Amino acid sequence: MPRSHDTFAALERPYPFTTQPRQARARIGLVQLASDYTLENDWRRLAMEGVEIYSTRMAYNSLMTPDSLRATAGNIAAAADLVAPGLALDVMAFGCTSASMLIGNEAVAERLTRSRPGLPATNPWLASLCALRQLGIGRLAVLTPYATEVNRPLYRGLREAGFEVVAFGAFGLSMDTDIPVIHTEAIAAATADLLAGSRAEGVFFSCTNLRALPLLDSLEHRFGLPMVSSNQALFWHALQLAGQQADIAGCGRLLAASPAEGVA
Repeated sequence: MPRSHDTFAALERPYPFTTQPRQARARIGLVQLASDYTLENDWRRLAMEGVEIYSTRMAYNSLMTPDSLRATAGNIAAAADLVAPGLALDVMAFGCTSASMLIGNEAVAERLTRSRPGLPATNPWLASLCALRQLGIGRLAVLTPYATEVNRPLYRGLREAGFEVVAFGAFGLSMDTDIPVIHTEAIAAATADLLAGSRAEGVFFSCTNLRALPLLDSLEHRFGLPMVSSNQALFWHALQLAGQQADIAGCGRLLAASPAEGVA
């Protein structure tokens, strides 16, 4: 053993090095549910040069009920602590629309930034409200994958936020892990049905697990209306809070070129 150690000691070469600061336009920390199969893939498509994303997952039983969604609040802070410890971030994000709506924006932000006080924070509910206002949408058509017990408070929340909901459709699922298998053709068909005679000024696709992002551009061209999805809005709002301007083609007019000013 001593001889083997001596052999390695003779082979190992120590080298000096200099340090190089990491260059990034924005560093986004992301906490997502264990059952979300869509958000990180959508964000991988959206990530612009110089935008760094640091993600972790938190335990969730996949059951889409108000009680189960509210219970996620207890896991946010611990999960946020696992996001790039020691690295300076520009913004923290939580990845569940319905849970954010039920828990509340301030409560989500406090948990996201408990170990990073003062850091801006966002979530898909807050981000979507900001995006809808940014696009000047007052009358909404809404499409969700949720069951009625989650849709009802979502509807109330949108109305309390000042939006007129003129059409509301849902796929009625109760398990988060079932949502990503909804075919994009079903999403497009439901959108067309919702908009028929609705007088809507835009469409909101609620849920980070719903694969709406690839459809946004084609639906906007088809119907001549702005389309907002949870993942699109969350990325846009995170960039805005980091002081960056989105300029991403093919993912809806929200991301085409938005001013990084006046964002809540």
